Amino acid sequence: MRRFGRAAVACTLLLGLWACRGTGPLPSGAALGGLADVDQPESYTGATLYTYIDGGADLYVNQGFSKLYVRRYARGNEHFIVELYEMNDAAGASHIYQSSRRPTSEKELSSGCIASVTPAEILTARGWNYLVVRNEDPLAKQSDGLIELGRNVLNRLPGACAITPKK
Repeated sequence: MRRFGRAAVACTLLLGLWACRGTGPLPSGAALGGLADVDQPESYTGATLYTYIDGGADLYVNQGFSKLYVRRYARGNEHFIVELYEMNDAAGASHIYQSSRRPTSEKELSSGCIASVTPAEILTARGWNYLVVRNEDPLAKQSDGLIELGRNVLNRLPGACAITPKK
């Protein structure tokens, strides 16, 4: 009986992870300026977030996490990961951005939207979405591809930006 219980738990976990595959709101690479799609899109909800973020999921859950969409893209030898965290409201997305941003690296990524931009990562929030765009190479130099990808995804998101340029 004990073996059956372990097998059932393992099967449930595998089925749950398999069910996490899905297109979600992140478009194909072709729709984002000729990027190649790498792997299948992924999505995570509730407890499955902990399978993607080991040790950091509580921050998102405590701010009203709803769903995470992950998609990997490539152009030439550059590989990017896009993470789109859907929160229950804009306040949750803004709080995540405020606690993760690097104020000295902020700039206007898209018309009216400020983002924290480093050579390897872009962080921003718009509406109820918190967006992370990363170059898989953490030592990458500033990349036009990373900026373009971040801008293209950000422009597709609904709602107001968490931080707008000062006038």
